[in-house]
Amino acid sequence: MSALRILLGIAILWFLMASAGDRHYLWGAGSTWVDPAVDRRGYPQFLRALFPKTDAVAFDVSYGILVALALLFLAGFASRVVTPLLLLFWIALSTNSVFLTNGGDVVIRLALLFCIFANLSRHWSIDAWWCRRRGVASIYPIAVTRRIPDWLTATAHNTAVILCGYQVVLIYVNSGIFKLMGKEWVEGSALYYALNLDVFRVFPVLSDIAWQITPFVAVGSWISIWAQLLFPVLILWRPTRYAALLVIMAMHLGIGLLLGLWPFSLAMMALDLVFIRDSSWERAFERARSVWPRPVSEKPATRTEPLSSEARGRELLSAGPHRPERVRARC
Repeated sequence: MSALRILLGIAILWFLMASAGDRHYLWGAGSTWVDPAVDRRGYPQFLRALFPKTDAVAFDVSYGILVALALLFLAGFASRVVTPLLLLFWIALSTNSVFLTNGGDVVIRLALLFCIFANLSRHWSIDAWWCRRRGVASIYPIAVTRRIPDWLTATAHNTAVILCGYQVVLIYVNSGIFKLMGKEWVEGSALYYALNLDVFRVFPVLSDIAWQITPFVAVGSWISIWAQLLFPVLILWRPTRYAALLVIMAMHLGIGLLLGLWPFSLAMMALDLVFIRDSSWERAFERARSVWPRPVSEKPATRTEPLSSEARGRELLSAGPHRPERVRARC
């Protein structure tokens, strides 16, 4: 779940920073023309009040708070407090314009909702570093943590993991079924049409190279169908699970690079990491350390032969009078 937190934080931060220059046109005063469509959705009024379109300063303050929450979420600082706040501000920003939402926005919302109940800061976080440095079990006050039983936090965390995994399976199976119903996907020509849509041609040169390779287009179309349809079965056995995750992540990298849908790609890749166990990460890091060992500092050579009485006397005279060292107590 810590890897999920990092990738999800990168996706949110990427989206916010890429849209920062046009934020007023996308969600602020320049987007009042979408208000009739927003009103029909029936969002609670307090959500829209967090990002007011009539006050540019208040809007910028809320946008800055959202960016700060994304940074804290990425760094793993007080994730049990930051995650619900991040979800609240993320939904509030989305309610200001209904035409900017996409699959990535929906996936991020669902993932943040599930992550409220998970322990996201156990590894690779400021919380974990602080606990190791202070020798404590949690950064939160003991008066609060001792009132919550361990079985409850463990159950909530495991439930969040299961819900994230279920959401991934649900997305892939439904996507595979809908693709199987499309004539272009079955024929193997769907990627050709996707790569020729002007709205998705982020790198036209790469898109032109990709769609001109007929085997790539056909095999990519078919693999995307069967990898998603068979994903629930492939994850049951470790070798096929790793193979399925590699294929799926390669597919999302292609979606981000060729179609420019990076928030969606990163959000889905973050959820895919739920199926990688902690022991697998530990083995991967051990192998990486064996390939790239840390440099070892050279120790000064030590004398093995005993000194004569004359040589020992010369060393004592050159060193001067002996002064006992002061021992500083550890705090």
